[in-house]
Amino acid sequence: MIKYYSYTNMKRRWKSGVSGWLCHLHGMSRRWLWLMVFVPLLGCEAPLFLDSVAAQQKHATHRSDMFQAAAANKDAIVVVGSMGVVLVSRDGGETWQREILVGKPFLIDAAVCPDGTFALLDVSRKLWLGNAQIGQWQAQPIDTEEALQAMTCDDRGYFWIVGGFSTILNSKDRGVSWTATSLGEDLHFTGIQVLDEMHAMTAGEFGALARSLDGGETWESLPPLEDDFYPQDVLFVSPQEGWVVGLTGTILYTQDGGKSWQREETGTEVPLYGIAMSDGFLHVVGGNGTLLRKQLAPEGSWQPVDHGMPIRFYLRAVTPVEGGKVLIGGGYGALHITST
Repeated sequence: MIKYYSYTNMKRRWKSGVSGWLCHLHGMSRRWLWLMVFVPLLGCEAPLFLDSVAAQQKHATHRSDMFQAAAANKDAIVVVGSMGVVLVSRDGGETWQREILVGKPFLIDAAVCPDGTFALLDVSRKLWLGNAQIGQWQAQPIDTEEALQAMTCDDRGYFWIVGGFSTILNSKDRGVSWTATSLGEDLHFTGIQVLDEMHAMTAGEFGALARSLDGGETWESLPPLEDDFYPQDVLFVSPQEGWVVGLTGTILYTQDGGKSWQREETGTEVPLYGIAMSDGFLHVVGGNGTLLRKQLAPEGSWQPVDHGMPIRFYLRAVTPVEGGKVLIGGGYGALHITST
């Protein structure tokens, strides 16, 4: 199906899209330039280079890994990324098992359901379901033509997925069938959260916000965020109080259910990609290995966290794990568990 866009909308989409991808690929250009210039000069060292590659393949994480998301229950942690990479740990992140899913799909999100099962979102419109056992992931097709961006599994075990053309997908039977809702706007929703059986919130491109007050049966648009702010992730701790994070180090806060927002000082201008809560603290990850933390209290403020790792590229995955700790992961095999 061919879609037509107005000039204004095309310009807005270009601005937001290019900014998002440039920030997502931050730090990669110089690395690739270095490789293009110097690799041809290393022909005489090829055996040594190949030996180092072979040695690296024995490790669970590789420098080529681009981790996108993570999820955890009381028994396992699952981390996913591009090229079908799935890492599983059953000892709190001390050791990892590595698996490449069939077809090497690009996995962009992960969620855990109340029964402890995991769901992995594949950009090729599939849901991979499993119990974090190697070799036992099952692919379930998702009935849509829209590009998919983010997912969650609510307290009832229902799947929710958002994507292109302001689409919200819901499955109440573990992905066998899907119900699609669209607000009719040509934009991508990039994050969704279901707070309880009645309240849910989604956010996306051009500052779009929508909420449901009836368990996802219907959705209403809220006033958009200012300046076409492009949120990368959303987290609500109650139907009234929540945060969105995005480009240029921006964190916005609402205490009236998304009707109005205030900007919170972060001390950084790097893009921010993910937000999670653990043990009374909010954690945000972003470009240049950035990790920010804030106590969930009126006097709390955002503070940079020295996670002790030489991470120079983006962090996108962030999730609480057992023991009051937080897992962070991102580009070039960056993976670390830090205490709150």
